[in-house]
Amino acid sequence: MAYFRRLLVAAIGASSLVGATAVGVGAHEGGTLIEFDSMTGVSAAQAAAQIPNDRGIKPGGAPWVISSGTGEVDRQGHVSVQVTGLIIPVLSPPHNPVASFSATVSCLTPDGVMNKTTQPVATNPAGNATFNTTIALPHPCKSPEVFVGLTRSTGEFVWFAQSNIEDED
Repeated sequence: MAYFRRLLVAAIGASSLVGATAVGVGAHEGGTLIEFDSMTGVSAAQAAAQIPNDRGIKPGGAPWVISSGTGEVDRQGHVSVQVTGLIIPVLSPPHNPVASFSATVSCLTPDGVMNKTTQPVATNPAGNATFNTTIALPHPCKSPEVFVGLTRSTGEFVWFAQSNIEDED
């Protein structure tokens, strides 16, 4: 009898683990794709070199600094990003000369890098902007990164700040 009781307890425990794993995977699939609590601006060397990064995106043509940048992108493509103090420090006085920023979510896919850009949002000379929009992301979207910058009249996106990923899901 004790043998059957141990066997039953083991079977129930194993079933619970399988069920919990399935629930965790489902929650992960519908949840956050990327979350970050800081961003880094374009360095003077990056601005001078004008070499695209590993995602194929060129830096802005001047050094940029950012006071704070936070954000989140979920698997359904909802982009929520807040930037504060994204400015060119070498201007006198230091300020943001751009009227609007766009955000690009860059994904690694089986077909290579795919970059999806939001519509522009208004900013101000202090370099503050808030994104709260949805874009169509590729599936799968692996190793996502978020860039804030400008979509030029030619359609080319250049970045001024990029997300700093501390740890991924």
